[in-house]
Amino acid sequence: MGTTRFSGPMMYSGEGRAVASGTWFKNLPLQLNPDYVVQFEDFTGIAVDGTNDWTYSQLTSGTGAILADAIDGWFEIAGTGSDDTGASLQGNEIWQAQASKKIYFETRIVTSDADQMDIFVGLCENGTLSTSVPFATNNQIGFLVTDGDASIEAVCDSGGVATETDTGVDFADGSVSGGTISGDRRLGFVVTGTGKVEFYVDRVLKVTTTDNIPTSQLTTWFAAVAGEAAANKVDCDYLFTVGQRQTDGMVQYSDQV
Repeated sequence: MGTTRFSGPMMYSGEGRAVASGTWFKNLPLQLNPDYVVQFEDFTGIAVDGTNDWTYSQLTSGTGAILADAIDGWFEIAGTGSDDTGASLQGNEIWQAQASKKIYFETRIVTSDADQMDIFVGLCENGTLSTSVPFATNNQIGFLVTDGDASIEAVCDSGGVATETDTGVDFADGSVSGGTISGDRRLGFVVTGTGKVEFYVDRVLKVTTTDNIPTSQLTTWFAAVAGEAAANKVDCDYLFTVGQRQTDGMVQYSDQV
């Protein structure tokens, strides 16, 4: 029997699998590597740590909590029967677009009412949750869904000047119940240097922009607010953000075949 040997860290498992637009998360290594900074929230616990890991905020009577007995772990934000009720998670501003470095982001989202929620997920400046923050805030890279429209928009904003592009994909009403998931979308982007962001929906490239890419420090955000007087919900499976810590002398891995 032959012997298989690895000359470097194992590659991220998605590297060898082609999608419609090519490989996803190219050259992103699996497991720990000191050349990468990794933030991965999989919502596998009982409650979100709102003291040390995340800043949790509620808008009026909105709620946010890890779902009990949801397969794979999910965090749910819900309106509570009143318009403009919701919640959010945000972290520390540790991400920044930098020359010759990349940032990778991905999440998986479900919404119970696709055209009656404001949703933002991605990277944005820290702020106090409101009907406009982070949904219309300076300096952000992410995905936006606006109340009254189920369209998934790709957004880059630098200093209040924004490029907002329809990905051509809409949310549909869905739900999370035990292991039964419907209406889910995977939303991801790759920031390359300070000059390009590629936005993916369901791991298919939909939008590439070179305009209004912020170079300020940003944090991971997930926020949702009900757009009507109903208990509308948005569920998040995970928040995954990875940045290159350094490039000088770091190992660059060849493509998998």
